[in-house]
Amino acid sequence: MKTWKKVLGAGALVLTASTLVACSGSSSKSADSKTITIGYWKGNDTENAALDKLIKQFEKDHDAKVESKVYTDITTQLPTDLAGGTAPDVFYIDSSFYPYLQKEGVLNDLSDVINKDDFYSTIAQAFETDGKIYAAPKDVSTLAVYVNKKIFEKAGLKVADIPTSYEELIKWAPEAQAKIDAAYGAGNVYLMNFNADLPRNWPFVVAEGQDPIDKDGKVNMSNQTILKNLGIAIDLFNTGAFAVPQDIGAGDEGAGFGTGKFALTLTGNWNYKVFQQEYKDIDFDIIPNMTFLGNKSTMQFTVGWGEYKHTKSKDLADKWIQYVSGKEGMTSWTEGVGTLATRPDVAEGSQFLADNPRLQVHQNAIEYAIAWQDGTNLPTLVSSYGNFISDVFKKGATKADLVKALQLIDEDANSKLSK
Repeated sequence: MKTWKKVLGAGALVLTASTLVACSGSSSKSADSKTITIGYWKGNDTENAALDKLIKQFEKDHDAKVESKVYTDITTQLPTDLAGGTAPDVFYIDSSFYPYLQKEGVLNDLSDVINKDDFYSTIAQAFETDGKIYAAPKDVSTLAVYVNKKIFEKAGLKVADIPTSYEELIKWAPEAQAKIDAAYGAGNVYLMNFNADLPRNWPFVVAEGQDPIDKDGKVNMSNQTILKNLGIAIDLFNTGAFAVPQDIGAGDEGAGFGTGKFALTLTGNWNYKVFQQEYKDIDFDIIPNMTFLGNKSTMQFTVGWGEYKHTKSKDLADKWIQYVSGKEGMTSWTEGVGTLATRPDVAEGSQFLADNPRLQVHQNAIEYAIAWQDGTNLPTLVSSYGNFISDVFKKGATKADLVKALQLIDEDANSKLSK
């Protein structure tokens, strides 16, 4: 479940922000109280099978018909449907997309439909506004560090010696990389990935209470605290032990780890089954992400079920949300897909976690993980960040290079937002 990739495009905000409100009186096409339309993005075969199972059980229990609307790019297509009054009765909402939808007033308050206290507080908060909850979290992914035990063994490294903080990692990395180079040849295997996308760098950006988007919606990535904390990336790359996946010919860190190009990788639990099924020769372990400035730190990417404010099948929509986010429905989904539950009572009794105890590291991280979300201007910042940060994330870059990049990010993002 690569929810972090489903980020709202900056153009969608510009094109639809006014039209959603203008068409707020329109109604959903589901006029039959015994029919409900659900909107979601197409998943893999495992996810599709698990959702089909939920649909069939719900139809049986409620003598109802569930129709599906599958999106290829929900963050641009859903706003169009909302503007035209043709939106599904219920639909997926990525946590980063929630602020936009809530601000446009197209979501029903679900406070009387679900109990937000049934979910982990760090997850429920991603869908809350003024104490009310507007989406029911269906599942979550967190980031953790995967260790290729074969690479470590061949290089004479011990998993127990991996530092628990990023500050110590900088000191340990050169020696570890030297041992890897001796075993595999220089430039063939890197100690670890460090991706150049904002969601992965977010814990450093928001450390010490920083917000790169101020209360007026202006981007301020170049403030001195963010500059200082994100500067750890420069230090890591200059150890010679870190690389972005693209620099080693991999599309993402999962492929880099799976093909033996990274000894360590920071990735999400969505890759757990991938490593088992597509890279069966890997002997790996999972450990928590390193701390930063003395604090536990990692990201969470969560998706919820939202309800269209103008649905004509509200009773059935409520029942769907109660079912899929309830103990029975969530158990069916998470066991079928192999993802993490957003409810403690489901996680505690999870047979999937019992059968795959390494994933407990991901589940435990929910308690302190940072939600991927920061208002309606975040997509613009994501775009600008991607345009300029990659030139800095390489060996030989300096703090002066980072200063220039962050200034360009601010200028680019604020120019787009002013239009």
